[in-house]
Amino acid sequence: MNAPRDGLSQLAEALAPATVLRRLADGAGEAPEVGLHLAGGQVLAGRPVRVDTDRGQEVVVLAGGRGGPLTYALLASVVAVEVREPERVQDVLTGGRLPPPVTGELVTRLALRRDFVPGDEFPLQVDWASLPDSAPGLANADRLLRGLRDVARGVGADELGRQAWAAIRALRVVHRDGAALSVRRAPDGLLVEADLAAALPRDLAGELGRQINAVL
Repeated sequence: MNAPRDGLSQLAEALAPATVLRRLADGAGEAPEVGLHLAGGQVLAGRPVRVDTDRGQEVVVLAGGRGGPLTYALLASVVAVEVREPERVQDVLTGGRLPPPVTGELVTRLALRRDFVPGDEFPLQVDWASLPDSAPGLANADRLLRGLRDVARGVGADELGRQAWAAIRALRVVHRDGAALSVRRAPDGLLVEADLAAALPRDLAGELGRQINAVL
């Protein structure tokens, strides 16, 4: 999926303010600062760190800067949310249709092939030709392959896990447009599919671990 240059404005979901705050508070990593517009006209600023219920009322907790105050507001009083630096959380605001922006050193296809050499303990088979050429797509591939390698090491931490993993002769990774991340049994091992041009789960290692342990 190739997003237009102004993809965030075109692909952002129309979300209720309460939904935006829940997604930002539940996401991995530090949420961006938001401005909360209340029904009474006040505007509160801070990073949403938690949405919870107290005595039957939903409350959002905003954190200020380092050493700054904590602000508590009733979700029912919030009529609008202004997300500052929305590109940082464009995966959250687009329902996963856009990946997070790439930061740090760019990943190359050659570097991936060097870093993820298949072996007996990690029988990786990647359809390298199908990987997206974009920087976000290759960064997603890097995240996915590192997550798989870490999960494979974790599975082999005890004898029962080593026995289960020994039956995996091939760990196939395929990029497929529009596919949600999935791990399925295949005749000779596991098939991992994902749309690497879109967003992967923020808790990628946790999701891979849950799916792999469920099918082993």
